[in-house]
Amino acid sequence: MEGLTESWRSDRVVRLAQVGAVACSVLLPLVQVGLAFSYVGNGIGTGLWSLAATAAYLPLHLRHVWYAARAHRPPLGGWSLVVMTAIILGATPLAGNMWPRAYTALVVSFLLVLPAPWSYLGYVAVVAAAAPVAHALGLSWAAAPWLTFSVLGGSAALLLLVWLAATLTRLQAAREALAQRAVMQERRRIDDDLRHSLGSALESIAARGDRAASKVATSEPAAAAADLTGLADESRRTLAEARRRVRGYRQPSLRAELETAASLLTAAGVATRLDLPRGGIPDTIAPQSRNALRATVTRLLRAGPIGACTITATVLDGRMLLVVRADDAAETIEVRP
Repeated sequence: MEGLTESWRSDRVVRLAQVGAVACSVLLPLVQVGLAFSYVGNGIGTGLWSLAATAAYLPLHLRHVWYAARAHRPPLGGWSLVVMTAIILGATPLAGNMWPRAYTALVVSFLLVLPAPWSYLGYVAVVAAAAPVAHALGLSWAAAPWLTFSVLGGSAALLLLVWLAATLTRLQAAREALAQRAVMQERRRIDDDLRHSLGSALESIAARGDRAASKVATSEPAAAAADLTGLADESRRTLAEARRRVRGYRQPSLRAELETAASLLTAAGVATRLDLPRGGIPDTIAPQSRNALRATVTRLLRAGPIGACTITATVLDGRMLLVVRADDAAETIEVRP
């Protein structure tokens, strides 16, 4: 239940980040439309042109933002960017001296749709042209630097939100892939365990059953009775072994927990190494020890940049200890099976 709750919260955070990026991409153009109606040198005519042009280009821009926030490039993004650029540049002489603020959406779409270095060249060119274009439309040189700063600040804020949402989306996908890999590894481990233990026992039971049946068929009741007695005893032992292993499978696997921890840290960019003793490690790990290991990994993921991490399993005075060493810090966890 705890894992389901955590997964639900993670999904909600990712969705909120994506929706938040789109919502903020709507707010800035609305502010620009308001300025087109009210700023000095503008009026009803420029405001209406600004409103019409914004209504035309904004859906295309939001499409770029939505796909980028989900860590995808929009299909046919180049064509939609061409149409968006034509609308914004075509409305420049008509939508008032505040219209270059709409270049914020244009440069953001450049970076989200175009590959490097063309996206960077387009960004620099449009930002550099914002102030001269606004001055040519009647804005004073005293206010032109403010407009350039507005384009820079607005685009940086929107890009930060979009890239944050995309990063969260990629992290969620990596987490799901790691979880699926952990499940597959555990399934293979259980399959190998059952095949090497219960499989051979069941084959032996089947062979003894065949021998007993053949002896009954050849009128050797005494020998058949002995085989049937041995068959019953072996069946009971196999059943007891099956029950013991099922109880063990209900407990978490220590090796699976260690491999999952190393995979999560590696996916986060931390070079992680597992150092396990040659004598092997316990098959299971108690819930308290498992929670302590997961809490340590969570703290490392939330901490600042970490260069390398080593998870070492050692035996001290008959106790199994896990030493998680990240750069200069170390934490010891006692493993209780």
